[in-house]
Amino acid sequence: MSRRIELQPHLLTAELYERYRACRRPNEKARWRSLYLISRGTLAAEAARRVGRTSGWVTQLTQRYNERGAAAVPDQRGDAKPGPRPRVEAVAAELDAALRSSAPDGGLWTAPKVAAWIEERTGEPVHETTAWRALRRLGFSLQVPRPRHARSASEREQARFKKS
Repeated sequence: MSRRIELQPHLLTAELYERYRACRRPNEKARWRSLYLISRGTLAAEAARRVGRTSGWVTQLTQRYNERGAAAVPDQRGDAKPGPRPRVEAVAAELDAALRSSAPDGGLWTAPKVAAWIEERTGEPVHETTAWRALRRLGFSLQVPRPRHARSASEREQARFKKS
């Protein structure tokens, strides 16, 4: 039989409820709700079931809350670290102008051709998927010739078939 977890009186039950209701971050909201449920006397297993977590997760959260108070509830991973600067954005206007003209080999622009073009301009390799997304973001779509049946009639046979 599980025993009830006791919370230190850092915040009142009503304050825990208000923080739960006001929170807009899903993970943090689950933390506040589980603490609110525990403060009302709910067992850890039941609180975990209601927030979709494990009872061990609720127990660890409660221990952290008891040690550090309300500061232990928000996400402890810190601010998100920005990734590398997008290479495509630096040459987006130039790429748009290039895509509106013909491709270097005279055919249609493809993701590999766009990736090579971006690499030539920025000096850094770009994956073909990134090039395809750049094409789509600039409003371009897949362009392929209309398929022809393998045994379709030749131009000469079509002209002979047509009524004069």
